[in-house]
Amino acid sequence: MTLKQVVALALENNHDIAVQNLNKVIELERANIARATFDPKLEGAYAYQFIDTPQNAQDYVATGGGAATPEVIASQTGLSTPFLTEPSIFEQRNHVAKLAVVQKVPWGTTLELGSSLRVLDNTLNRNMPPGLFNPEYETFSGLTLTQPLLKDFGSTANLAELRIAKSNMRVADLEWRSRTAATVGNAMKLYYDVIFTYENMAVQRDSIELAQKLYSDNKKRSEQGVIQPNDVLAAEAAVYERKDGALLAETQYIERQNTLQVLFKKGTDAAKSLRIRPADRLKDSVEVSSREELLGKASAARYDILQAMEIVDQRRHQTLLAENQSRPRLDLIASAGVHGLAGGTGRSYDRALDGQGPEWTVGVTFSVPLGFKRNRSQARLAAHQETQAIIDVDRVKAQISLELDTVLSRIEMDRQRLVSARKSREVAFQTMEGEVKKLAEGVSTSYQVLQYQEEYSQTRSRELAALADLNKDQVDLWLVTGQMLEKQGIVVESDDKEARAVPSQK
Repeated sequence: MTLKQVVALALENNHDIAVQNLNKVIELERANIARATFDPKLEGAYAYQFIDTPQNAQDYVATGGGAATPEVIASQTGLSTPFLTEPSIFEQRNHVAKLAVVQKVPWGTTLELGSSLRVLDNTLNRNMPPGLFNPEYETFSGLTLTQPLLKDFGSTANLAELRIAKSNMRVADLEWRSRTAATVGNAMKLYYDVIFTYENMAVQRDSIELAQKLYSDNKKRSEQGVIQPNDVLAAEAAVYERKDGALLAETQYIERQNTLQVLFKKGTDAAKSLRIRPADRLKDSVEVSSREELLGKASAARYDILQAMEIVDQRRHQTLLAENQSRPRLDLIASAGVHGLAGGTGRSYDRALDGQGPEWTVGVTFSVPLGFKRNRSQARLAAHQETQAIIDVDRVKAQISLELDTVLSRIEMDRQRLVSARKSREVAFQTMEGEVKKLAEGVSTSYQVLQYQEEYSQTRSRELAALADLNKDQVDLWLVTGQMLEKQGIVVESDDKEARAVPSQK
């Protein structure tokens, strides 16, 4: 399995990436909710009114009772004399309906365009005169405008929630990219560990072959009486000891494989046993630019610093909103429309369109809290949180600088380790070969040859370990400078609803 295949599986099946991708979708829905504040709304209402009101003298006269003749009063009350002994009951059987479209705009303006209809049937309009129609159809159609002038005025206040929601979307996206990069980096480093353990098994097998060859040669020499039997036993013991080391190396190989598979193996694959045989090799070199160039790239591309800067932007919007909300409320209210009155709905609207009853109103409302402590404290709180976010950006920048220095130091150290390990391997090989020749000449012992063989095997393992660490240092360098996805040719394909990382086909 190649490194690219492992990375592709990790991107496709990793649980952390899937969870973080859902966070992006969640923040998108929150932004949609904030955006819906400016969607037009259709509002309607209907009520049937059954009202019987006992009238006092003033109401009775106001509804025409005082102008009625004695005969009318007698007919209304059922009394033979025009004197009331019980309050007159004013009956109302009304239908009241309203339908309007309401729209809020980013400047805080609320517009309401609508119409109301009242169908009035009451004691008064049942008598003609004074009633003209029974029932009476009364309509009003018009536009009402409410414009905040202080609190809730302007796009700063009204778009704050939407802007913060969009910023949270960007933060979630950066967190997703950060998790994706971290997953890719982790997969690469674990893959390099698998390569190391796989190649180290070959080293252990070679070590066994060396011991077996020595054991075979010693048996022949012992049969010829050239060496002592103890030399044969020592070589045989070394074979079994190195076989034990090979088993340990194989166990380590399996463990590293399983650790790597945690990144991409699904629960549905639990019954399947997978063994990874690395198809790629460890690289011999690491690409390193100047510290200044790397620090510049990190400052421009690191996800955590971009997130910190987004948080600063969020806090700025919250501060501006809190300052706006600390102002008194002063709203301009204006409306204009036409009334219509007739004996039917259609005729009532016709009369309104003919300008039967024009109406317009303009005015203001205000509300001033007598204590400003709460609002001022909220504004100061938002300002302090914005300052905290700015400080956090500086903290992240300092942290990035230190992380970069650490990685660069580790690269230099592992380069030196690799050079030393290679030189040690070369010297150990020459020493071992020389000692084997001495043994053949009878001027050395099997014990010394076995020691040099073991040292040679150890230098090979140390060289592999240093090379693996150097490759992992390259991964850390890409992570610390925010270049992991770019360096691996991973393209982020995204839209408003989802995003995914896809290895480039190049």
